[in-house]
Amino acid sequence: MTEEQSPGAKYAASFAGKPKDDTRAAKALELALDVRKFEIELYWKRATYFWAFTGAALAGYLTVLTGKEVENRADALLIVSCLGLIFSVAWYFVNRASKFWQANWEAHVDCLEDEVMGPIYKTLLQDRTSFWTLGASYPFSVSKINQLLSLIVVLVFAGLVLRTLNQYYILTKDWQLFPTACVVLTLAAIAVLYVFGRTGGTNRKVALYRRSTEIAEYRSNDG
Repeated sequence: MTEEQSPGAKYAASFAGKPKDDTRAAKALELALDVRKFEIELYWKRATYFWAFTGAALAGYLTVLTGKEVENRADALLIVSCLGLIFSVAWYFVNRASKFWQANWEAHVDCLEDEVMGPIYKTLLQDRTSFWTLGASYPFSVSKINQLLSLIVVLVFAGLVLRTLNQYYILTKDWQLFPTACVVLTLAAIAVLYVFGRTGGTNRKVALYRRSTEIAEYRSNDG
């Protein structure tokens, strides 16, 4: 009857042996780790980009709303809130896309790392600390929080659009041209982002060609 290994011994045994450095799996794992790191860097760069646009839209809305002498206040508020809604929806979509590609490369790392270097990436700390222990760590997902935050911003701008329409425009059978056009164009823009913003299918056909270069003339400064 064999003695059961301790948790520490099991952990050490999972990393026993020499790492496989010069194999296709090792090269693939290296690429997957690099691309995952690159995707995370792009994630936060995109977040900064959209924070700037949505923040500017919200600041513009508040400026128009509180301004004393603003001509066509209703139209200006509707334009700014519609633009903010479009950018916030785009931000939410981009966050979900970034999470998809990050998860894609994480799955490759999970599948490849065992044979190359051991299960270091998929071995996680199981922290049982209570949420109310405010000075301790807690397993929140940074990307999920950012994604939910972008969704909240979408709801905020949708509310601003509805507030502007309800306060400044009358919804009747004889629709007013400007607010109707703004709402229709906003919904159309969101539909375009959803339909045409998705990545292509699994089967893709491309045409490749190799360009040719011919030296027609060569002149030297030596004469």
